[in-house]
Amino acid sequence: MLLLKNKNRVYFYIIAFLFLSTITNNIFLKSFNKIFLINKINIDIDKYELNKIISSETSFLKTQNIFFINQQQLINKLSNFNFLENISIKKSYPSTIIIRANQTNIIAITYFNQKKFYVGSNGKFISTEFIPEYKKLPIIFGQFKIPDFISLQKNLKILNMDNNKITKYYFHKNKRWDLYFENNKIIMLPRQNTENAIKIYNQFISIHKIMPNSIIDLRIPNRIVIKNE
Repeated sequence: MLLLKNKNRVYFYIIAFLFLSTITNNIFLKSFNKIFLINKINIDIDKYELNKIISSETSFLKTQNIFFINQQQLINKLSNFNFLENISIKKSYPSTIIIRANQTNIIAITYFNQKKFYVGSNGKFISTEFIPEYKKLPIIFGQFKIPDFISLQKNLKILNMDNNKITKYYFHKNKRWDLYFENNKIIMLPRQNTENAIKIYNQFISIHKIMPNSIIDLRIPNRIVIKNE
């Protein structure tokens, strides 16, 4: 009989301990969650108007515990804004999230299905919804890939071609480019050996002057054909 009473007493203590531990743990968890709930989001983007957009998009964080925020998932979410690059997320304990990013450089305008898009140096097409109007950007026509356009611009710069004077680019289905300049000069580039064609062109204009409204055809290897409109 004594053994039975002792067993019952042990069971009582175990149950009481578990009960009190549960209460204690719940109190601890509530205190823990309260202390580490995010109450401040610092957003540092180089364009002020974009700070407002990202602030609205990340407001849901203020209801969450900072320990449970997955930084990479948040970066992936913000990457859906095609105008952002160099996104970083930092936790500042106990309750602050710091978001830093840059607006990508806008390098051109293009159109798909009669809808206007910006072309970003980050290799993405960007809706004009969030970006203010740019007054002077070249327009690209044709179905092109942004890395090909960026590569063309880099090559033109290396070869001392003034990109700032180009108003339009036209990408043909056979994957070659035409360049339209401010003085209505048009340069027709070949599909291959573009760099060599531009070098020949640069050598030519170092000696000869090309009039406005001229079409310079560089498609034939090692030759320049000039037409005046």
